[in-house]
Amino acid sequence: MSCPHVSGVAALLKARHPEWSPATIKSALMTTAYIHDNTFDPLKDASTNAPSNPFDHGAGHINPSRALHPGLIYDIGSDDYLNFLCTQKLTPTQLRAFTKSSNRSCRRSFANPGDLNYPSISAVFPEP
Repeated sequence: MSCPHVSGVAALLKARHPEWSPATIKSALMTTAYIHDNTFDPLKDASTNAPSNPFDHGAGHINPSRALHPGLIYDIGSDDYLNFLCTQKLTPTQLRAFTKSSNRSCRRSFANPGDLNYPSISAVFPEP
């Protein structure tokens, strides 16, 4: 039942903030989610009753009222992903496989993968 609830809250966020992109709405939902129940215990894995981890609960339970005013959001678009791919030293053929477009090229790229505006971890290793 989580999909209809999240979809409904996303629709309410879009109604309140029509200028928000899908990435902004996703970010607002994820950055305001909580991972503790109403007794402040960690969310539990339903099959083991042990504390769950992000692979079990994802970002957590959505908090619709907090998502209206999230504070921090990650608004990311296709150009951001293209610039990230350009840091990976892909060939034009490989780039076309990702973008499904023949007119996209690496005119500009990030200095390193960590410049992607998305909550993630990246490691840069020197080439041998």
